[in-house]
Amino acid sequence: MVRSNGKRARKWLLAGALVAAGVTAAAVVARPRGKPEEEKDKIKTAKAEVTDVQVRVTEVGSVEPQVKVDVKSVLSGKLVELLVREGDPVRRGQVLARVEPDVNQARDLAQVKNSVHEAEIALTEAKATWGRNRGLFDQGLLSEQADLEAETRYQQAKAYHDAALEKYRIVEESGVPIAMAAAGTTQRLNVTSPMDGVVIRRSVELGDTVMSGVSSFNAGTLLMTVADVETMIIKAGINEVDIGKVRLEQPVKVSLDAYPKVKFAGTIKRIAPAARLEEKVKVFDVEIAIDRQGAELRTGMTTNIDIVGEKREKVLAVPVEAIFKKDETEVVYAKKPEPGKKAESGSFLSSVFAAGKKDAPAAKLDEKDRWKEKFELREIETGLASVDKVEVRKGLEAGTEVAVEDPTRPKEKKDRE
Repeated sequence: MVRSNGKRARKWLLAGALVAAGVTAAAVVARPRGKPEEEKDKIKTAKAEVTDVQVRVTEVGSVEPQVKVDVKSVLSGKLVELLVREGDPVRRGQVLARVEPDVNQARDLAQVKNSVHEAEIALTEAKATWGRNRGLFDQGLLSEQADLEAETRYQQAKAYHDAALEKYRIVEESGVPIAMAAAGTTQRLNVTSPMDGVVIRRSVELGDTVMSGVSSFNAGTLLMTVADVETMIIKAGINEVDIGKVRLEQPVKVSLDAYPKVKFAGTIKRIAPAARLEEKVKVFDVEIAIDRQGAELRTGMTTNIDIVGEKREKVLAVPVEAIFKKDETEVVYAKKPEPGKKAESGSFLSSVFAAGKKDAPAAKLDEKDRWKEKFELREIETGLASVDKVEVRKGLEAGTEVAVEDPTRPKEKKDRE
């Protein structure tokens, strides 16, 4: 009887060992090697939610005087006196520098003036001769050849006269007074301030040779810049993709790199009608009036501007990364709901050993269509857009998960860990 019980015990022990072995085997088989394939292929998602959407445009600008004038000499010559430095306050009409004009410039004007006088005499004579010859030709008293020669001499005289006048105009624009030119002498020219303000920039040194600022051939030498520093503005270039969000009188928040804790309020006062190219990007120049002037504002300071635009409250929105373009239509990739898991039936042992078995493979989609297993394409209608969110007016419900990266683009295959 004892032996019988012993045999029965050994059978139970053997059965228990088999069960344990099965569990261990199932665990070994089921244990993932490296990262699961699902985790590797997982697409990042975000939920569509009801929130506020605020249009904002952030940009970097610089502090500039609202009014500033570049000062140049009307004469070419040598800079013999410099009477102000950067930072000096000046009054309208105050002498800033003195230039000794180039003597040759004055002589040039006198010579050109004589050339114009000679050209006028030649033109008058040629015109009179051609007129007389034309009358004789009409009466049959002069050959056609002689008439043509007289006309040609008139046209040549006219061209010479026009060229002399143009040269005179160009030399005269250099600023040499006629009386000075006639005398062939020069006097020092006073360069004066065109306005009350402060010298914010000086570009020359004593002894420099300067070019006239009224020449037809060049812009002239910049001597200095005078500005009204009592009224400062901010200038910024707004990218063309954002210019549609900007309008006149729009409020702006301003901070300075030099004083990050000091905040200013501003208003957009001017938007350029045409774009300019800046580092291969088209931008529109914008001027911002600052509500509060202060000593903190200095010409050339870097500013961070935050243009506050339209706001909509309690609207359905998704991250900007969730919006894609397909055939010129805005779409999102909405995640499909996961199907409910069915409970397996059978004995304890069958459940244990089934854990180590792989599910029967489902119908396999092409690699390019694998995303359709978990996502569906939805056309949507968007509204207001902020830096990070986009309003969705149609095509989506609150709580729906959407892909924030393109699920149609296959991920790179990674080596198993």
